[in-house]
Amino acid sequence: MVNEYLDEANPTSWSSPGQPEDVEPGVTAALSPSAAVVVRELIEPGAMRVTAEPIWRLVDRALLGYQLRWRPPRLDAVPSPGDFWRAAASSDLLEPLDDALMHAQFEAAKQIRPSAVFIDLVGYRRQRRGVAGILARAARQADIPATRIIWQLNESEDVTDVVPTADLVFDLRLHGFKVAFLDLGESRTPIASIARVLPDILHLDASLVHGLARGEAYAAVIRGLTGFAAAIGSRLVAGDISSEPELAALMDLGIRYGSGSLLGRPVEVEGPRAVEPVRPRVLLDIDSLDPAGEPSTCPTLAPAEGTGGPLVHLASHVDVTEELGQAARSLQAEYQPDVILELAADHLARLVPYDGLAIYRADWDALRFRPLLARSSSEPTYVVGVMGHTFPIGTGITGWALDLGTPQLVNDADAHPAAGHLPGTAADDESMLLVPLVAADRRLGILTLVRFRTGAFSPAELTTASLVGHMLAAAWHNAQLYSELAENAITDSLTGLRNSRWLRDSGRRELALAEREQHGLALVMLDLDKFKLVNDSVGHGTGDSVLRAVGRAIHESIRADDVAVRYGGEEFVLLLHQAGLEGPRRVWRDLRRRLGRIALPEACALQRVTASAGLARYPDHGRTLTQLLSAADAAMYAMKRRGGNRLATARPGLLTRPDPDS
Repeated sequence: MVNEYLDEANPTSWSSPGQPEDVEPGVTAALSPSAAVVVRELIEPGAMRVTAEPIWRLVDRALLGYQLRWRPPRLDAVPSPGDFWRAAASSDLLEPLDDALMHAQFEAAKQIRPSAVFIDLVGYRRQRRGVAGILARAARQADIPATRIIWQLNESEDVTDVVPTADLVFDLRLHGFKVAFLDLGESRTPIASIARVLPDILHLDASLVHGLARGEAYAAVIRGLTGFAAAIGSRLVAGDISSEPELAALMDLGIRYGSGSLLGRPVEVEGPRAVEPVRPRVLLDIDSLDPAGEPSTCPTLAPAEGTGGPLVHLASHVDVTEELGQAARSLQAEYQPDVILELAADHLARLVPYDGLAIYRADWDALRFRPLLARSSSEPTYVVGVMGHTFPIGTGITGWALDLGTPQLVNDADAHPAAGHLPGTAADDESMLLVPLVAADRRLGILTLVRFRTGAFSPAELTTASLVGHMLAAAWHNAQLYSELAENAITDSLTGLRNSRWLRDSGRRELALAEREQHGLALVMLDLDKFKLVNDSVGHGTGDSVLRAVGRAIHESIRADDVAVRYGGEEFVLLLHQAGLEGPRRVWRDLRRRLGRIALPEACALQRVTASAGLARYPDHGRTLTQLLSAADAAMYAMKRRGGNRLATARPGLLTRPDPDS
């Protein structure tokens, strides 16, 4: 493999999208005319080169996992990663390029499973909206358990994100992923930020490893970082180990894991020159290690004898115990109901192969079954029929099984006295497994598996399907509870609008989205005029009723993509997307009419509900949430001093004047 790698002394320099460019500030390197051509070529299937560098347990060379990296070709056209991604941006190919890279990385991960894989998550990918969900879907499609993937972040001052790091880590963990931080000990890495998110893995900066030969100060820093990692429950990995003295010194300092040219060079596992990885003697199960680096339960997965080839081939039969264990881990780690249903269907396809699968929700308000998911690879009409049909709870074989509340095996569905025919589907012979989904005494719905022949299911398959059904019901119920808690945490209980906590946590994300997608964003702050008169004259109970009516009026005046926030008391903030100048004015005119129609008691000292409002636009009146709030607040109070019931637009320097026709 001579000349296989671009820069083995600094492998991270070509690891992932959007790395800092190696040019002086203010200098823009000229791009080769062929750079865009290279980007387009790289998007083609099989063009990406992904290498896997092993990370070992130092004491016995047991494999912890592989660090996946990619190498752009054609250095003549794209001399640096910055040039490469700049060429992709100029050709409007950022997302296709990242999708191609993601596909290549997961294809590489499939070649080396079941080992853990470490993949960098910086640059453009980190800034993609809903990135955790995108990554989770890609992992499911590649059949890679999320628990085997460690996303590596570099929390330096050069990274600007749509999603703050803490939120991103939270979202990744909700999907079952693990998280690592790069360059620990490098001067720009904020230790406090790392401590807040408690990463699973921490990578020592290579400069500390190489500095061990230059003096005791470097060893002292590593000792401190070792204690820090232990305190927050993280495992510490040293990279770029290139000599025996470095290895010995690191082990003396308590470092348990490492990588580098001394321990094993990367091999290409995906791309034009892919080779088969060398198989380790012992493969560690990363889920079974405690923070100190020692096995806590099942310590190793031993590969078969021999050399070459993927680390593990799945057998022609399914290990039911292992698959059920994976189902339990993946379902417990997920908090999105639709993803939970998909995961359960995936595991059932391997455990109890089916011709058709359907999952129904029990709508107890309407007393009807409502389809949530249907699958069939052999009969398209089955999926169409299931998803297009709701029916009363208590009818058909499905209703019969839910009434019983226990799993049922029906090996001749047509002969069952409760049998009915699903409209739009073929009238085939059917065998069915029916598993009511019950959690905490709540009947959430029912899972049905179908084979299009009689006598097709066994009692053992009913038991297996029931176990998955119990896991599904528990995970689904937890997801509902989590969703309710998450919604309550960001919702004002009185008006049903978002609360100030949501504005504080998500306002920056809204601005970053407006900046990235180059669409207008307007912020309107409004305050109800003389609202104290309501509470003073007819009481706080009536005041709360009026505020609820104001919340409904605001909600009915804005579009689905806009956001309304109860900022505090009788103050409200509206975030209006795709907004020029006329859009917010139309919202204001509609809202003012609705406020004027709110009924007030005869004894109320306030005759009519009105509001004063201030409008600020991004980026004209500010580039941060605080600046926009200040500008809108100043405009709003200028109108309040002039009698209220008007909208004013902030002007440069916070000078304001009433909007015409407001």
